[in-house]
Amino acid sequence: MSKSFSVRKLCFAAMLLALGLILPQAFHMVGGQAVSSILLPMHIPVLICGLLLGGSYGAAVGCLTPLLSCVLLGMPPVAILPFMVAELMVYGWISGLLGKRIPLYPALIAAQVAGRIAYAIALFIGGTLLGMPCAAPVSVIASAVSGLPGLVIQWVFVPVLVKLLRRTLPETGEVCVTTR
Repeated sequence: MSKSFSVRKLCFAAMLLALGLILPQAFHMVGGQAVSSILLPMHIPVLICGLLLGGSYGAAVGCLTPLLSCVLLGMPPVAILPFMVAELMVYGWISGLLGKRIPLYPALIAAQVAGRIAYAIALFIGGTLLGMPCAAPVSVIASAVSGLPGLVIQWVFVPVLVKLLRRTLPETGEVCVTTR
């Protein structure tokens, strides 16, 4: 059985992964970690990847971005890494699944909601495994409230960027490589 993948999509995914590593660092330089937790810069490339390239690319970039950022740059901290991986992987996957089936804004919002639910579930599982009281609902609500400026930025910029980028990544005429 052979699998096809698009070299162009792979390159876009790699660029978005790199942006997911660089953008939070730029925000940290300007305002520290607090600014990043409010403006959510790592989420933007993951959502764009899913909406632009599909669920599998979005999930892969959503999983790899926080992992590589933690290993290479020390952020996010190891203590919250599994929760961010779950959240961003779901962001990328759901935005990719819905991005071409329903309008852009509802797909974006559904991905954001699904990602927060994944974050809460991961917190619950982590707390249960570590024998800690469940703080997931409070933590998810607190992070959603503190991240509201970042959500607004995503609502404004992500759909515009996706629409612009879709023009540069046409569905037909892509260069494909077949592997066995």
